[in-house]
Amino acid sequence: MTENIYLDTSALVKRFLEEEGTNIVDSLFDKCYDEKAKLVLSQFNVGEATVVFNKYENRDIIPSAEEPFQILYNELSLLCKLGSVRVVPLLGKIVNDSIPLIFKYDLYIADAIQIKTCLYQECSCFATFDRKLQNVAEAEGLNLLE
Repeated sequence: MTENIYLDTSALVKRFLEEEGTNIVDSLFDKCYDEKAKLVLSQFNVGEATVVFNKYENRDIIPSAEEPFQILYNELSLLCKLGSVRVVPLLGKIVNDSIPLIFKYDLYIADAIQIKTCLYQECSCFATFDRKLQNVAEAEGLNLLE
C-alpha cells in the first residue's frame, strides 16, 4: 500500500527551485514515479508556489517565474493522470474549518488550510520545511516527514 504524503508549499517549491532540502523532495517525487507514495497538496499550494516563484523573479534570484511554474504545472498534471498526485480543491468547508487554527496557533490562512487538508485527506505524514508549521502539525496529531 502506498503512503499519502502531504506537501506544503515550502516543500513543493523545492522540487522546482534548487534549495536546501531539494534532494529530500526529489526523493518523494521519485517514490511517486515508483508508485511507492502518493503526494497530496491543496489547490491553494499551487497558487502559493506561483507567488514564491514571482518573488524570486522580482529579487533576481531566478530569471523567470513562468518557467518553474510551467514545469510544476506539467509535472503535477502528469502525476495526477498517473494517480500519484492528488491536488485537493479548495473548498469552503476547508477554509471555514481552518479558521480556529488561525486563532489557536497564530497562523496564516494558507498554513491552516494545509494542516486541515492534510487531516481531511488522512495523509500518513506532512512534509514542510517551516519550523513553526512543523510544531503546529505535530500539535494537531500529524506525523512529520522524517
